[in-house]
Amino acid sequence: MKNNKTKGNLSFFLLIIVVLAIFAGFNSYYTLENAEQAVIERFGEVVNIVNEPGLNFKVPFIEKVYKVNTNEIKRIQYGYVVKTEAGTSQEATYSDVKEESIALTKGSYLVNIGAIIQYKITNAADYIYNVDDPVGTIRLAFESVLRRNLQNMELNDALVNKDTISTQIIPDLAKKINQYNFGITITDVKFTDVLLPEEVQFAYDDVNNAKNEKTEYSSQALEYENDKIPQARAKAYETIESAKAYRVETIAQSKGDVAKFTQVLEKYKLSKEITKTRMYIETMNEILSKTPNKYIIDLSDSSNTIKYLPLNPGSLNKGGNE
Repeated sequence: MKNNKTKGNLSFFLLIIVVLAIFAGFNSYYTLENAEQAVIERFGEVVNIVNEPGLNFKVPFIEKVYKVNTNEIKRIQYGYVVKTEAGTSQEATYSDVKEESIALTKGSYLVNIGAIIQYKITNAADYIYNVDDPVGTIRLAFESVLRRNLQNMELNDALVNKDTISTQIIPDLAKKINQYNFGITITDVKFTDVLLPEEVQFAYDDVNNAKNEKTEYSSQALEYENDKIPQARAKAYETIESAKAYRVETIAQSKGDVAKFTQVLEKYKLSKEITKTRMYIETMNEILSKTPNKYIIDLSDSSNTIKYLPLNPGSLNKGGNE
């Protein structure tokens, strides 16, 4: 009986050893996929970082393996959360996270932000051990950089130029993340939304409508100006040129009149009576040539009868009929 009991205990002990050996065998190796890193920890201390894909070995029960994919692009949603995933018959729905989504632009204008931060792990050991909460740390770093950049940006620029915000933020965010030294690289930042809160959207629309009307009126005024000013300039030029021509003509005529008067004066000085008579005849000829009806009236007779002689009887008859 004693021998049988001893044999039974020995068999049980051997069974335990075999089970432990099998378990140790399974626990002594691990496999790595492409772009994976394995961090080997022994008694809480990093002893090795393995990058070789395939089958690798470790000390069973003593060493722990933490595998990290260094080629996977990870995503963090900022400012919103997904309420329901997209399906074949419905679109995804989202809900804002107010404490993240509301930010201030230059001039203290409120905007509603939604963004996706993309990153990948470049050093598995730093990612696992240097920071307790990598995702939370990235969120805080992004929030700090985002709010600092937005406060220097005009409202309209922030609403229209989402890509510009990303371009400005990525270098600052990468610099801040590198200071923490937890083994990640920021690959991209994409803004899904930069919108006005619903509470102020109507007021903003009114302002935009007023600005559009102002622009339209300014364009009309500019068009009117461009139409009228050339016309006014052309008319002014025409008036100036006409005045110049009139001046030249008047001066020339005045000089001619002066020359003529000078000639008459010289002749008058040589023969005053003849010149006076000639001037009288020329003047009367000019006056009478413009008078349709001409009469000669004799006032030398002392009688009450007035004697006159019409010089153009046809004109007289015509005048009588009128």
